[in-house]
Amino acid sequence: MKTPIFNIHDLILLLTLAVCVLLVIFQWLLSKQKAIASRLLSGFFVCVGASALCNLWLWNDYIGLDSGLAKMMLSLGLVAAVVGKSIFLYLYVVSITRANFSLRLKDSIHLLHLLVLFGWVLLGGLDSDRLRYLPNSHTDHSVRLTSYVWHYLKFLPVVYAFAAALEIYRYKQQLKEFYSSLSLQGPYWLLLLSLGFALNWLWSLVVHLLGQTVSFSIADSFGIFDNYITFLLVNALFVYSLLYAHQLLETKDKPKEKEVAVAVEISPEAIARIRNTMEKHQLYLKQNLNIEDFARQVGIHYREVSNIINKEFNTNFFEFVNEYRVNKAKQMLLDPQCSTMTILDILLESGFNSKSSFHRFFKRYTGMSAAEFRKQHPL
Repeated sequence: MKTPIFNIHDLILLLTLAVCVLLVIFQWLLSKQKAIASRLLSGFFVCVGASALCNLWLWNDYIGLDSGLAKMMLSLGLVAAVVGKSIFLYLYVVSITRANFSLRLKDSIHLLHLLVLFGWVLLGGLDSDRLRYLPNSHTDHSVRLTSYVWHYLKFLPVVYAFAAALEIYRYKQQLKEFYSSLSLQGPYWLLLLSLGFALNWLWSLVVHLLGQTVSFSIADSFGIFDNYITFLLVNALFVYSLLYAHQLLETKDKPKEKEVAVAVEISPEAIARIRNTMEKHQLYLKQNLNIEDFARQVGIHYREVSNIINKEFNTNFFEFVNEYRVNKAKQMLLDPQCSTMTILDILLESGFNSKSSFHRFFKRYTGMSAAEFRKQHPL
């Protein structure tokens, strides 16, 4: 009985290719996010699909390439797809987490990876046969060069995926510098997806390195797992782009520490103005208060306000405002006139617009839930 041309693992690669083509089409038709973000995500899907196709063509014994040019083009196509998916994922994350993002000339530095790898492949004559380490296709020099290329291709996506995750972490911190109320559901899901790609590609790297010491069949069995996870993650990223990407709040780039040090001289008067404005006007009761609105009330530039809150109050704007809200909630819980109000009524009246944020901050500052606090202080 003959082995089928495509086994179940090959079908996953074919399905990944087909899905990526459909996702590009759906992305252009359904996307609500910024145009540049949509193009970058489409580029990522194209590269993932191309990578699946190249891997299928490279490792399937029943799909042969006869000409040397075709074998070289397959090697170059695989290199371009792997480098492309790494760069596009990172730039996509940057495009939806940074305000006024646009591609600049300096971003072309990412293409250096492509130039380096293309140079190695062309100068070393690393066609698809050599990438597969087929017998009688190598010299000692080409074996080492092929190993370097595979190391590079396995390591690069991991670096870019973790870099994307780091961008999301920084974005979350910036949100807390600018907003007093926010939903972190979008950033959390984006972070999980980025870490998912990072761990998936890290698994591929580990399997590749293990392949140097264990048998090829064992390494291949472990490596196939990567294809299944990639298929799931690609679909999850598309769903995310439809549901959350366009809802992410914008932030502004913080000035460099040297610029802040020169421009801002923290005075006791400025500190008092920030505290008095918040307490006198009870601005923390405004659910969607952001630092720019607050700074206009104080009469100080928002960057200076942010710097003072960070340095003098040892917190960020998000934490600073919500501590006031917790204190207001405590007052209401202790007020006989508010005894008929529910916990939900109180959290809304004290400026919170999220039950999860209220319960998290209330427990942090009091060591107990609002319900427990009310029971311990009966009216």
